[in-house]
Amino acid sequence: MNVGTVSRRAYSTARAAIPPTIGSTKAIGSPKDAARMAKVVNFYKGLPNGPAPVARSSGYQGRHFDGKNSSMTPVYQTIAAVFLLSYTIDYQFHLKHHKNVAHH
Repeated sequence: MNVGTVSRRAYSTARAAIPPTIGSTKAIGSPKDAARMAKVVNFYKGLPNGPAPVARSSGYQGRHFDGKNSSMTPVYQTIAAVFLLSYTIDYQFHLKHHKNVAHH
């Protein structure tokens, strides 16, 4: 097969796979279907166009995670909280261990 035959077959196959225009009311058989399709078309025409507006977060997330104000502060706070919690737990176990026993 030569290149011309392959390209003609590819073009004819792709053209056959393209469905008729769905938004056209003339492409639909009965008037009932045309009215239903007109409702669908009007619904999609009423949807907003363009990108969605940027949602601004507030509170802790807005201060530390979003936009120009993003920082490493939450990471440092988490590290400090885990350290303090683990130190407190370890200290309490240490006190229980040495409550009535001499230090080693």
